[in-house]
Amino acid sequence: MRQYISKQADRAIPVGYSSADVAENIEQQANYFACGEDEWARSDFFAFNDYSWCSPSTLQTSGWATKVETYSDYSLPMFLSEFGCITNTRKWDEIAALYSDEVAAAWSGGLAYEYTLEENGYGLVELKEGKVTPNNDFDRLKDAYANTTNPTGPAGARKDTQAPDCPPKSKEWEVDTLNLPAIPQPAKKFMNDGAGKGPGLGGDGSHWGGTASSTSPDLSDGEETSENLGNGSPSSGTSSAASGGSSNSTEEQGENAAVSVSGASSAMFGFVLMALVAFFV
Repeated sequence: MRQYISKQADRAIPVGYSSADVAENIEQQANYFACGEDEWARSDFFAFNDYSWCSPSTLQTSGWATKVETYSDYSLPMFLSEFGCITNTRKWDEIAALYSDEVAAAWSGGLAYEYTLEENGYGLVELKEGKVTPNNDFDRLKDAYANTTNPTGPAGARKDTQAPDCPPKSKEWEVDTLNLPAIPQPAKKFMNDGAGKGPGLGGDGSHWGGTASSTSPDLSDGEETSENLGNGSPSSGTSSAASGGSSNSTEEQGENAAVSVSGASSAMFGFVLMALVAFFV
């Protein structure tokens, strides 16, 4: 995806990874997506879902203080891809903490979960017949943003970083190779020619297209380095990855501050790889 974007897009579009906050291997995941000498194989950012701050709370009670310390020297932009515990009434006191200099030094803001009200009860607005009605959670979040000042300058964020060591294989991290899946040969032409008009999902749509991977599931016959088929350079570490960013993005927080980020599971990690496009309001 990163190689295709570098060749076909007229601007840098960050591609990153959003993970569930699984204590057993979240740090290994973060390091895996940032490690290695192959810049094309790294992620542009890393994000994780965090519901440990349940109002009322503090940096210490929620565990945020420990997490911020853990990632204080992390080499990629990092943010919370979901937050907003509903165990208690959501006062959104984590907003002030999230945009404080202490936290902004490690995390570039976050995405409040979620916009529309679904059966899980997290939604901030109710959508009926095309009409959007904000609820009390929305109003409290709006007030929390209005009462919180964005960090100024780099907010203590690190300026010089280096890729971390790749995590060794362990009981919690069952990855013992840095090889990458090989790009299918027929797909390489898209790097120069573009993908063309999408066929959609109906009939013989794109989800039935393509060819089977030639790389074994364990990546034992994968590629040692990614083949740079693009004409640009990786955008790693150069872009703010989400609206609601802090030290790397100081846009005003508006009524549309809440963005829903959904996850899905895969057989290997229980997480989903997703591309997020930076946008500014």
